Amino acid sequence: SSFEFGKNPIITVSGTARVGRKIALVTENWIIPSGNNSRLTYYPIYTYGLRFFGETLSVDLAFINNKDIMEFLFTGIPFVAFTVKF
Repeated sequence: SSFEFGKNPIITVSGTARVGRKIALVTENWIIPSGNNSRLTYYPIYTYGLRFFGETLSVDLAFINNKDIMEFLFTGIPFVAFTVKF
């Protein structure tokens, strides 16, 4: 089997900063290449929000955003994510 890295990988930059015992600021960002090597452009997608911690559950309340989304919804598209410890 042969393995090769892509010539134009997706770049991610993410972070979490605790601001309290049960809450954190979170961000996850993607920079997605588009086009070919002669006309390569990048399409960024950003997320930002809050993560709430419980004993066995964490909940993210966040927004997905980029330049195109800001044209019709400045704050971004809201989303909720759950993580369950089992």
